[in-house]
Amino acid sequence: MAPISAIVYFDGDYTGDDCGENFESRNFVSMKFIPRIAIAALFSKIKRLVPSGNTKTLKTLYYRFQTSMVPVSYATMTIQTQEDVEAMVDTHHGNGSDICELYADFQISSSEKDSYQDFSFPPYSATPYDNFGFPSFSNPSFQHFEHASFDLNIPPYDNRQEFSGQTTFQSDPTLTLDDQGYSSPEEPIQELGPDGSEIGLFTTPIDADADVDSDSSNEDDNPQQEQHHASTSIAQLPYQPPSHMYNIDMDALHVAEFPDMPNLGFTGSYVGLNDSELWIGMQFESIDQAKTAIKLYNIRKSVHSKVTYSNSEKYVCECTQKISQGCKWKVRVSKKKRKQNAWELSVYNGPHTCCAVGHRQDHPNLDSTIISLTVQPIVQASPKVTVAALMGHVRSVFHYEPEYKKTWRGKDKAIRKLHGDWDASYNDLPAWINIMQKYNPGTIADLETLPSYRNDRVVQEVRQFHRLFWTFPQCINAFKSCKPIIQVDGTFLYGRYKQVLLLAVVQDGNRKTIPIAFALVPREDTDSCKFFLKKLRQYFFRNKRVCLISDRGPGLLSAIEILGSRFRSPNVEHRFCLRHVASNYHGRYKKDSERKLILRMGYELLPNKFEDMLEELKEKNNEGYNYIMGIPKEKWTNAYDGGFRYGHMTTNLAEAINSSLKGIRNLPITAIVKATYFRLGKLFATLGKESFNLRDAGHIFHPRFQKELQPMVNKSNGLYVLPMSRSGTVFRVTEIPRPLQGYDPTSYRVNLEEKWCDCGYFQALKSPCQHAIAACNNCRRDYKSLVDPVYFLHSVCKVYEMEFPAIGSETEWHSNQTWPTILPDPQVRMDKSGRPNSTRIHNAMDMPQRERTGQPKFCGHCRRPGHTIRKFPSRTQHPHDP
Repeated sequence: MAPISAIVYFDGDYTGDDCGENFESRNFVSMKFIPRIAIAALFSKIKRLVPSGNTKTLKTLYYRFQTSMVPVSYATMTIQTQEDVEAMVDTHHGNGSDICELYADFQISSSEKDSYQDFSFPPYSATPYDNFGFPSFSNPSFQHFEHASFDLNIPPYDNRQEFSGQTTFQSDPTLTLDDQGYSSPEEPIQELGPDGSEIGLFTTPIDADADVDSDSSNEDDNPQQEQHHASTSIAQLPYQPPSHMYNIDMDALHVAEFPDMPNLGFTGSYVGLNDSELWIGMQFESIDQAKTAIKLYNIRKSVHSKVTYSNSEKYVCECTQKISQGCKWKVRVSKKKRKQNAWELSVYNGPHTCCAVGHRQDHPNLDSTIISLTVQPIVQASPKVTVAALMGHVRSVFHYEPEYKKTWRGKDKAIRKLHGDWDASYNDLPAWINIMQKYNPGTIADLETLPSYRNDRVVQEVRQFHRLFWTFPQCINAFKSCKPIIQVDGTFLYGRYKQVLLLAVVQDGNRKTIPIAFALVPREDTDSCKFFLKKLRQYFFRNKRVCLISDRGPGLLSAIEILGSRFRSPNVEHRFCLRHVASNYHGRYKKDSERKLILRMGYELLPNKFEDMLEELKEKNNEGYNYIMGIPKEKWTNAYDGGFRYGHMTTNLAEAINSSLKGIRNLPITAIVKATYFRLGKLFATLGKESFNLRDAGHIFHPRFQKELQPMVNKSNGLYVLPMSRSGTVFRVTEIPRPLQGYDPTSYRVNLEEKWCDCGYFQALKSPCQHAIAACNNCRRDYKSLVDPVYFLHSVCKVYEMEFPAIGSETEWHSNQTWPTILPDPQVRMDKSGRPNSTRIHNAMDMPQRERTGQPKFCGHCRRPGHTIRKFPSRTQHPHDP
């Protein structure tokens, strides 16, 4: 995973205002760190980069992230444990921010503070983002304010007195297709190679011993260079007006001149999580807000209270130690009809006079409601954040240890608050479909419902959700210029209902993965697969020959058999995922060496070598040979494929999309549909901008494809070419013998007209091999004319020529309901006991990952290699001990 760019402020002030948390400092350093960094390594790196950091104690580290755009607000996390680091990384990736903002609070001795008076300090002349190459004004995602005020009479060194400007960082709120699911320009999607390693379509296998640690950068070698913009002398300070010219009473700006006639909008009655004081006259918009304020007060003061009276007009709380210790603490909140039904704190006998009894790790008022308010910004930025990470965040905020079940319920309430209830989400689905079709004409949404029954009778004006297919006109247009392959796969939802999300994924000429169609079905059976395949053919390849790659699931195979000739050659070339074929073989015969042989057979380009390996399998396992011969060769091998796969041997593209959608698979159904729209909108905008910029710069191919094609051009030099036809299309190309390397001269037949070569590379990947390029040089023909059109940038630009329009405020989404009430299917509801699995159980398909990284098996008890927990001799004595 790519390293994270960060800005670390220090020797400043950490404050809070109406916009949330602010870091006010003129001192900063830039750095990069890997997402899996340990907390000790992070602290050590910050101390090493900060000037004189090794002589100070890093007391606290804060992380700030944006929670909303209108109004602009921020929230912070205290980084104290490794779980806090993981929560920070998840929040940063989910928030879509380019820069991670941190504030390091150092503890400085009194002698060091006195020594600072002898130091000169520079004027503020650069933004922290200049170190990363970002413009200060041209980028709309960054707003930098350089209005720093200075006094002519320079006092002793104090950042808070001398610099009043701040740097405000605004992240892009648009959801993105997860960094794990899509290949970045530097990290293309990989396929499984013959030996289990991952290879690209035109690349060699990745070395397992390669150094993937991106933490080592030039920034660590010279920390002073990162503060180049902060190294001028004190004589260069600009004019600083007196303090009375710029000191403003910010609180007075919000005082209403006519309290009885307030302005529309925010009235100042909101109580945030950081408020912990109560006073008479305090107003709340609702009783729930009043309860939250009282609970927060009790948690902050480490006291307990109980509700003694509550109705629709009054709410009274008293101290739990009223009888035992005589504490007279009491709060009464009443509803004031003369004040627009606002709730007001009318009686307050405080503070507490009791003492805390005993020590508890949890607080009774720290319930799931308070936790949901605390973790809501994190869940909004990253819905896939773990409960353990949220427990660490709650612990850092309130200094109490919440229960796992209570934190899980808090996350569940936060999801309900952000995305709506799971049951009500089914009825909101038609409204969102209407909005998509209004703002994005051409959107396809086929919603099928069933009659709803109650006591064996049909309920009028109530329908039951059955399944939904949706796609967008941008996706339909994009597929016309993509590779003619479609990978189909399904993934389970783990929210309130155990439905299946079916996906159709394609790839453009730059190896960028694009999901083009979606379907929500009850289960991955024959009827659901038939429904999805019929919709795909109707909207995508009715008049186009495509290659369909999938697993060997019984539901999908039965659906293709029922659909008949419409999904058979020459209309559709159905191919199997090689990874699933090898996994099914291993599940039957449990021979890992034969599984690896199956993988090599699938990737082999030459039929004669494939037949040799097939004979080798027959000698090892005759029953396995008969099983593999029962699968048609053209459906799982490169040698007999005919060039329809474009080098894609697995459903890796669909699996990557499944992984990136993992964060939204626990959301309500309408939120899932929304996420696909906004994520695709961001994807088309980002990839389209990249492709159009390259095309306008004069590029014919993407630089990555040109880089992968260049080795073929280099290898074509020195080959002996013999023309074999008058038309100049058939050649015999002989490689130069290299006896020292053990290579004998080999000859290949090349047909430029049919785009075919004996080596198999040309027809398999639709890109000329070194033999075809040598033949082109012989007949003075441009080898670029042999490249498939999908790899040209003008074709890639056609993929993203249609953009997703922006959709207005949510207030416009809810119109008068004109459709029957839609309810979920109770038969697919999750079991109430336990929690759903969010991680797929690993099987034989996942073995190459461990083999590729060289990771050995570890004992489940002692976590040491060399044995397993079943062969562990004794739990009382370790086998390695004497």
